[in-house]
Amino acid sequence: MATRLQEYKEKYSEQMIRFNPYAVKKMGLQQSQTMLKLEDYMLICAPYQLSMDRVVLLVILSRDEISFFQQFQNKLTSVNMSFLKPTNKNPINLFIRGTLTRLGPVKGRDNVSLFEVMYKVCPNDLIEIIGDYLLAYESLQGQFDTYKDREVEMNEKVARTMRFNDFVESQIGTQKVQTKLISVGVNRISLEIPGRLPAPAAGQILSSKLYFQTHQFVVNGNVTAVETLGSGAKKVSMELGFTPELVEIMDDYFFRTSFKKE
Repeated sequence: MATRLQEYKEKYSEQMIRFNPYAVKKMGLQQSQTMLKLEDYMLICAPYQLSMDRVVLLVILSRDEISFFQQFQNKLTSVNMSFLKPTNKNPINLFIRGTLTRLGPVKGRDNVSLFEVMYKVCPNDLIEIIGDYLLAYESLQGQFDTYKDREVEMNEKVARTMRFNDFVESQIGTQKVQTKLISVGVNRISLEIPGRLPAPAAGQILSSKLYFQTHQFVVNGNVTAVETLGSGAKKVSMELGFTPELVEIMDDYFFRTSFKKE
């Protein structure tokens, strides 16, 4: 364990994780249990960014409250965080001492403020949580390169193997409408859009939410081609950037189908 933690510190000590639904789920962060203690005050926080030396938190405060808490800048503080890994029955509760190095309003966000805390010492449990996540994330990036351009036609059998819920919600203009997933890969998908709706032009970005049993997530695709089908519907092909949820699903699919062939 000590050797692995040291390797994590050497490799990932400067990397900052930005929390999104995927990071929250994979790290097991219990968001509602994050608290910042400033003397006698306890603030409920939303973790925004995290590393092995600091954490950035978002707090709902008025401008007058932000001004009040300025007095605690560069003073000692503590952060309570809780993580529940899928393999654990009990959560890992962390009490991290540190210094409040920065605070202030978030530009463009009314009543949202940012607090940055530098740790005195990063707990070993947190080093392990961060290191495990970043190592797995790196592996997914490698799988993205491996599976790039391998597109799978969607049918009932494929949907069962992928545990796809047969539901895609796309933003067409000002409307959110149900569309159909025709094919999928780690870096591209094709959707069928009802003929009554205007199809996006090549070069535009189309935002769609895909619903699988394991993940529900949004992809923003760069439209590469639009084709009118015999039914009058439009087939829209898109290129995607790295989406960890989708790479995880495709990796599991290729593993399952390869295993069945053997």
